[in-house]
Amino acid sequence: MDNTAKYLYFKYDNKNPFEIVQEMISKGKPPLYAVKEIKEKFPAFSLMEAKEVFVIATSEHKSLYDYQGDLFKQLEKLDEEMNNIN
Repeated sequence: MDNTAKYLYFKYDNKNPFEIVQEMISKGKPPLYAVKEIKEKFPAFSLMEAKEVFVIATSEHKSLYDYQGDLFKQLEKLDEEMNNIN
């Protein structure tokens, strides 16, 4: 599911949320700071939506759901590798 278009229409100082995240990351701001800034600049967004904007802006994932699904797969893979080592 691609939720990118859902956020492109929102603007703050003529920038969409993804541009704001990229700007903060380029300045070396930590991920939680970027999520907090998005939430403050776009108060209509829920915390989950602010996190989703961050995930879409900084990864190949197009939704928070896709990111979380991939995260679980990566954790399972890591667990298998750790079991193979032991």
